[in-house]
Amino acid sequence: MSKMTIKIKDNSSEVANAFKMQAAAALEEIGLRAEGYAVRLTPVGTPESTGVVGYSTNGLKQSITHKVSGNAVYIGTNKKHAAYVELGTGIYASDGKGKKNPWIWVDKNGKGHWTRGMKPHHMLKKAASEHGEEYKNVIKKHLKNG
Repeated sequence: MSKMTIKIKDNSSEVANAFKMQAAAALEEIGLRAEGYAVRLTPVGTPESTGVVGYSTNGLKQSITHKVSGNAVYIGTNKKHAAYVELGTGIYASDGKGKKNPWIWVDKNGKGHWTRGMKPHHMLKKAASEHGEEYKNVIKKHLKNG
């Protein structure tokens, strides 16, 4: 009777590394897609809405970006006023904690404007939450093709 030798090679680290690379690629693609959706949903200020003659844009759309960190992807912006656009203000504030009484704000030209607030746009929330099936398919595609 002859001896049989069986050699087993452990490829688990290579498989784990390939999985991590494909997962990172999937998250990057999801981030880019979510960023695009958020940009399309973001309103652009006008001279009428801002009260500033010649106003063209505040750069909010251009500031939206994404970041992959670990097993997550985040979309957002560094513009301070983005929270007001996302969540609304005054009587329209999403959390219900906005001012209840009308107020006047003064634009850069010194002109006063009466308001009760601004309705929320939820551009970041919608970009993240309304495309779950699409994002799931992106992950499947990357893991299947990896």
